[in-house]
Amino acid sequence: MKKFIGIVLAVFLLLLGAVIAWSTIKFHSFSFSDAEIAQDEKSLGYYLDSYERSRDAFRKSSDDIAKKFKNAKRLTLAVPSNIYDGLTVDVLYIPQDKGRKRLLVLSSGVHGVEGFVGSAIQRMFIDDFITADLLDSMGVLIIHGMNPFGFKHHRRVTENNIDLNRNCDTDEALYATKNGGYSEVYSLINPKGPVDTSAFGNRFFHIKAISNIIKASMRTLRQAILQGQYEYPEGVYFGGKQAEAQVKLVSKELGRILRQYPLVLNIDLHTGYGERGVLHLFPNPIEDKNIKAKVENVFKGFSIDWGDTGSFYTTTGDFSTFLGKLISESTYLPMTFEYGTMNSNTTLGAIKSLHVTILENQGHHFGYASKADEVRVKSNFLEMYYPTSPSWRMKVMQDTRKVMKNALENFKSM
Repeated sequence: MKKFIGIVLAVFLLLLGAVIAWSTIKFHSFSFSDAEIAQDEKSLGYYLDSYERSRDAFRKSSDDIAKKFKNAKRLTLAVPSNIYDGLTVDVLYIPQDKGRKRLLVLSSGVHGVEGFVGSAIQRMFIDDFITADLLDSMGVLIIHGMNPFGFKHHRRVTENNIDLNRNCDTDEALYATKNGGYSEVYSLINPKGPVDTSAFGNRFFHIKAISNIIKASMRTLRQAILQGQYEYPEGVYFGGKQAEAQVKLVSKELGRILRQYPLVLNIDLHTGYGERGVLHLFPNPIEDKNIKAKVENVFKGFSIDWGDTGSFYTTTGDFSTFLGKLISESTYLPMTFEYGTMNSNTTLGAIKSLHVTILENQGHHFGYASKADEVRVKSNFLEMYYPTSPSWRMKVMQDTRKVMKNALENFKSM
């Protein structure tokens, strides 16, 4: 009987793997499944197709707002590179008009390729939300393109293959963190050799992934992979051996601004995780009940994923938590806005997302079997973080305006 069950299970996995493999090949045509959303040129115009254009537009928006509010400052933090000159993290800071009580920090591009959407949202925010009335109640600090190398090259990681959202901390003990679960799945998620998307291992990657899920659980596997790891520089989700240059720059140049305010709200902008077309409020767990209550009050009326769902995972060295550690004397309210792209909250979507991530990392280190393989992998990777669907992009803008409007009103009253 056991042998029979094993055969049935193997056949089932083969059939399921074939179906999923086919759907993965078709990923480049994956489109927003909701009903069409009314579009407007202004909202879609915020989305630009390169790091340089996005940065130039942010600088122009910052300079324009500085003409309106004389205390506004635009800062340019140069990020050193062994390949390019001119990579920068750009910052707009407008102090609160009356005293220093509240500060909103709106950050983007920690995962470089996610900077396209983050930049668009930040420029929309400048146009639609920065008013004299807002600045009476709070200061505004906008951090644009935290990972300019990844932004420029359509990668999540920095020039050193480091996931910046696993690299941030005030304590160097972070870089000695051991992720035992990662080692167990290393061979699955870090294959060697040039990428051949038609190879048997890629067409049936999903069978290997499902077998790992059967051995453990989806939540256990997701945590092991996504938490962050500090042992394998060539691997996905590598957090580094020391802080990246821009992390040190933020600590030095922006820490003094943050420390002026007793109450700070950070909204860190990300894309990729979760249900497609949905804005997820997705912070790391908050142990302090008082802080958690304040966060819930700011985002009253909107669902927050506090880690009580099966799809939840936690990370080490994330940027938002790091900002809070820079201002230990202040009340710090962290929140991640995560705009879902390919249903990675489901088992099928999570496997697809992981496979695309693996192939992109493998291609970076070992190259591609053909130009067609390179184009397919890179276009799928970009689509996963920066969907081409106008409906998806419009929904991002609509949902963000709605949440921001309510959150800022609530934050003003605190």
